[in-house]
Amino acid sequence: MRVAVLISGRAARYEVCLYDILQKRKYDYDLFISVNDKPGKYYSSMAHKLSPWIKGLEVSPYTVPEDFENDNPKSIKQLVNGKFVPLNVMSMFYNDKKAFNMATSYADENEFEYDAYVKYRSDIMVDDFPTIIKSDEYKIYSAIPPCDFEVPIVNREVNRYTELVPIVCDAVAYGNRRSMEAYCDTYNYVLEMNNLMTEYLLNFEPCLTQSVYDKRVPVERFNYPYKLDGNRRIFDTVWAESGDSRVDNIRGSHPPINSNDFESTEHIHKFPTA
Repeated sequence: MRVAVLISGRAARYEVCLYDILQKRKYDYDLFISVNDKPGKYYSSMAHKLSPWIKGLEVSPYTVPEDFENDNPKSIKQLVNGKFVPLNVMSMFYNDKKAFNMATSYADENEFEYDAYVKYRSDIMVDDFPTIIKSDEYKIYSAIPPCDFEVPIVNREVNRYTELVPIVCDAVAYGNRRSMEAYCDTYNYVLEMNNLMTEYLLNFEPCLTQSVYDKRVPVERFNYPYKLDGNRRIFDTVWAESGDSRVDNIRGSHPPINSNDFESTEHIHKFPTA
């Protein structure tokens, strides 16, 4: 089975997490990685080490649109140039779309189709890749996240939150091209909803889930126990003085470093977190 693996936003800790999984070769993997960062030593080294699998790689800083305003105090934001903006949330959705577009362009240019498109992370601590079901159905297969909860979906007729549904996983999910095109279109959905709704809540899984349900994509959840490496934010220098409480939740993590100063982070210990 040939699968397109989409990694977005960050690619940190690939050398101590993702690399080991790829070497087991459960499937034929093609990697498409779109990262919110400046090119440098780490990504040059990554391109070389992952060269057997990488078919698309883009490393460039993401900037929240200047006219984007969100006043919800519960939205996840970081302090950038003196202003709190949803940088990490919007970056993930933006780079989801970029990675997916790279994958479909590669498939089209080479006149074939992937058996599945898989949203994945470089910092997942697991024994192996999930078992993929090849399907022509319009459906998202979503891993059940370690931290599972429900979120309200949005009723477009009144632009208000309505029924609660289980979240769609933003770390591990897959489907065919049509299904994952919908999954990876959350960026456009958020731009629209933020204009339509007063104080729209910007958060990772809630926005993704609302976007998927808005497109009427059926969701099938599956068990895939995983942990995330506690040093996954090693390059997230915007966390400094951000006010985002999540940066304090990973006890024992290494202080942020510049990705251009290191070719690898293998010397930094790996430990599991939810």
